[in-house]
Amino acid sequence: MKLEMKKDVIYRCIGTDFTNGILACGYMTKPTKDSSQYNFTIDYYSCFVLLSGSGYYYEDENQKRPIQPGDFVQRLPGVCHTTEIIPDGNWLEFFISFGRTTLDYLSSLNLIPTDTPVGKANYNESTLQRFSNLLSMMKEADDADLPYLSLQAQELLLDILNPVNKTHGTDPIKEAMVEACRLLSSDISSRISLEEIAAKVNMSYENFRKQFRKYIGTSPAQYRINQRIKYAKLMLLSDVSIKETAALTGYSDTYSFTKQFTHLVGISPGRYKRTN
Repeated sequence: MKLEMKKDVIYRCIGTDFTNGILACGYMTKPTKDSSQYNFTIDYYSCFVLLSGSGYYYEDENQKRPIQPGDFVQRLPGVCHTTEIIPDGNWLEFFISFGRTTLDYLSSLNLIPTDTPVGKANYNESTLQRFSNLLSMMKEADDADLPYLSLQAQELLLDILNPVNKTHGTDPIKEAMVEACRLLSSDISSRISLEEIAAKVNMSYENFRKQFRKYIGTSPAQYRINQRIKYAKLMLLSDVSIKETAALTGYSDTYSFTKQFTHLVGISPGRYKRTN
């Protein structure tokens, strides 16, 4: 996929609280040294993959790290930093931004390495296409669709950070279970057939259930439910209503959602919204 060197960004907000509701992404060019950001601080989370160009990242005056294509750079809320551009006209990044409460939740699960502001991104040609797809969808989405797109942005970020999904190990069953987890975590608002998942990873249904429990520690059906509740938590933290969260996570009505959420989390969705 060939990328053009031009700025193309979109900023949206879930609800009215920009710090917690921001959802943004896009391609950013920084052709001159004036594009550098010195002693820069933001209130929400942002990160980018550098696609071309180079520069430096400073956490403080004593820590200067070179940034090269393929690097993943995080901007954490409240952390003062500097991104210095080498002004050769080649800088192109793709960035993703979302709210502070979403970062807190992902960090609580140790999914984001907040102690490592600069690292290597795991991406390929398919990832680049997902960048452009996310940007296009966010431009066209109604406000009601933004919580779902927030989940897609988070999934994209975690795939960039997670080398497990990009490696080819020597255990084909383990690789099949990784793929099954990916499938069970996608299209969270839709009904899904476990038999179809088994077929997609080239297993019989009974063997799939057996191996999934062995490798993952729970049944495929329960894993799917856990993913729905995980996404529901993120939506509730992003100030999505309980009724809308139930619909976006595939529940037929608010009562069914509330009952299952309360059973698994230990508190009702309403209380979860108020106490987090």
